[in-house]
Amino acid sequence: MQHRVIISIFCICIAVSALIPIHAADSLQKDTLGQPNSQLSVSQHIEDFDFAVKELETSYAGFDNKVTDATRPEYDSIVSTLRLQVKTMKRTGSDAALYLYSWFDDGHLGMDMGSYRETGKYMSDRRKFNPYKMIQPYSPEPTAKPATTKTYLIRLPEFDEETVSMEWITNAIRDFNTSDCVNLIIDLRFNGGGDERIWHTLLPLLYDHVGTTKSVEFRMSNNNIEYLKQAAAEFPEAQMILDKYNKTHEEYILLTDNEDIEIEAPKYDGKKPHRIAFIIDANNGSATEELLIQAKAISDRTSIFGKENTGGCLDYSSVRESALPNSGYLIFIPMARSCRLPDIGIDQTGIAPDIIIPIDYPDSLTDNIDNWTLWIANELENGVKN
Repeated sequence: MQHRVIISIFCICIAVSALIPIHAADSLQKDTLGQPNSQLSVSQHIEDFDFAVKELETSYAGFDNKVTDATRPEYDSIVSTLRLQVKTMKRTGSDAALYLYSWFDDGHLGMDMGSYRETGKYMSDRRKFNPYKMIQPYSPEPTAKPATTKTYLIRLPEFDEETVSMEWITNAIRDFNTSDCVNLIIDLRFNGGGDERIWHTLLPLLYDHVGTTKSVEFRMSNNNIEYLKQAAAEFPEAQMILDKYNKTHEEYILLTDNEDIEIEAPKYDGKKPHRIAFIIDANNGSATEELLIQAKAISDRTSIFGKENTGGCLDYSSVRESALPNSGYLIFIPMARSCRLPDIGIDQTGIAPDIIIPIDYPDSLTDNIDNWTLWIANELENGVKN
């Protein structure tokens, strides 16, 4: 549906920028100026850091939620300590910015330092990509085929047109319709998010009744406004936000008319599964979590299976890229915050499975029918209830 598009197209999980919380300014690790920024002057490093701070404080949609009266002294102390380290050549401006962004523990807020090792050096364990070393290889591939004679498997490791396109999902649904299968497993393991529009094609198979999801509010900083102006030619929703802002000049603008958005499912004439199972893991986030939320809101036939909660990367979204003025490293600023906040946010807990899978992890996960898939198929075929 049209008013959801701008949420989905910008809601891309940046797994490498998931970050670690910092609890005290005096715990800051000190780095020396070095590769690849050794050619920059101290003033240029300071300029990079100050640029990142300004973007954070003026444009990040989570700043007011996370920097409160209670946390402001700690935040100010961290900023002051980091700036001093940059001035005394104990830390690069980009590294200081990365460390500061880590304090917010937001999987959509962060930087790209050119390698996973550098980008992720301050990540908390909660935010790190889980390689599931007991699964070799842990490399799920797009898969659409019967798992048993009664249960069909659609494995979706990404929501990216280059990996899993809307056309690919449409073809998978067509194959399900021509099969003898009556149940459906949608395997989301490894899927960190992407373009939400790709999975909208699945909603008609799930739909039982009216359900709602939450809208978002956009923070209207000067840089966010300029970005929305550029996006308006492609996304009418961007212009809608700007029109609302021009009338009120409020700092936060609600994307839709109401906080609750009715979930719409495209027209569908095919068969509906008797029962549906989602398989999740700790690497799920962003648009993948929104799929789970919407599925549970509109379907009585759907259960979520897994061993761990999802990663929790949905409260702040609609990511805008910028670049530090001297080092050129990209920074990622979420412009929107969910109306689920502050009471029912996702980021701190993730989404829990309805049913904990009691068997061991599979030996491998590619395009195979693994032991989790077979166990879940058996549950569906024997009338599993949430």
